[in-house]
Amino acid sequence: MKAYKKIMGGIAEFENIVTSLVLVFVTAITFANVVVRKVSDSQFAWTEELVINLFVLLIMMGCALGAREGSLISLSLVFDRLKIGGKKVLVVIATVVNTVFWALLLWTGWEKVLSQMESGKHTSSLGWPEWVFTIFLPIGCIFLILHTIEYLVDVLHGDADCVKEEGGND
Repeated sequence: MKAYKKIMGGIAEFENIVTSLVLVFVTAITFANVVVRKVSDSQFAWTEELVINLFVLLIMMGCALGAREGSLISLSLVFDRLKIGGKKVLVVIATVVNTVFWALLLWTGWEKVLSQMESGKHTSSLGWPEWVFTIFLPIGCIFLILHTIEYLVDVLHGDADCVKEEGGND
């Protein structure tokens, strides 16, 4: 269990670094595009393509980090009223449903990547192969699956905040 938590902590740290760097880069090129657009008639058309696709990566990694903490959208009205045993059951159900969804999204994204590799299609502004950006979806799904399972393990072992002893309720 300790080795698993250490590995997952390392993955989360990697995600935090990548997310931070991508966010800084996206902010900088968006700002530069706005300045250039105001100063002259030209603009960096390629930046819009890059920003949109990098936002997919940001969203997927951000969701994965949220899943690690159990912070994805939930109905706390029901969840908060349950005792610890009920919370664990609900988290198991949510984990199964979410993992199936992430796996389907991973499979669909991977099929799209393979299709784009076969077709040899390139992006309109940058001229890069389309799969370079599409691969962000399956990569994000892998992180989502890992962190969804990590949260389940934390809940079942009583390490998650939502199932820590609340005055002896169980």
